[in-house]
Amino acid sequence: MIKEEPVSMIRQTIYCFIPVLDIYAAYRVRRLRRYLLIMLLIVGIPLVTVDSIMFPSDGDLNPEEFVDIFLLHYDEPDRFPISLTEFVITMLVAIFFIRRWSAQWNQRFV
Repeated sequence: MIKEEPVSMIRQTIYCFIPVLDIYAAYRVRRLRRYLLIMLLIVGIPLVTVDSIMFPSDGDLNPEEFVDIFLLHYDEPDRFPISLTEFVITMLVAIFFIRRWSAQWNQRFV
């Protein structure tokens, strides 16, 4: 169970940049379900849709291509700006919500 104490805004923000710790940061302020819904439905699906429209695949994914879907595409110069933009959007949304919820969480203890 979560301790009922204020959280560090700086630490919560740093957690947003580390893949699994962003989930912990949302859990820490009791907003995990909301965070997952926002990141998957509101951010994830539109970004994947845009990516698949701009760079359609032939439908046959081998394991190497499957892993490349989740990485920045350094080997494809045309795809790199889009991947970087998607990464930045995802990080900004995560930071915005985690910081907002952390501030609300800390207000409970003032």
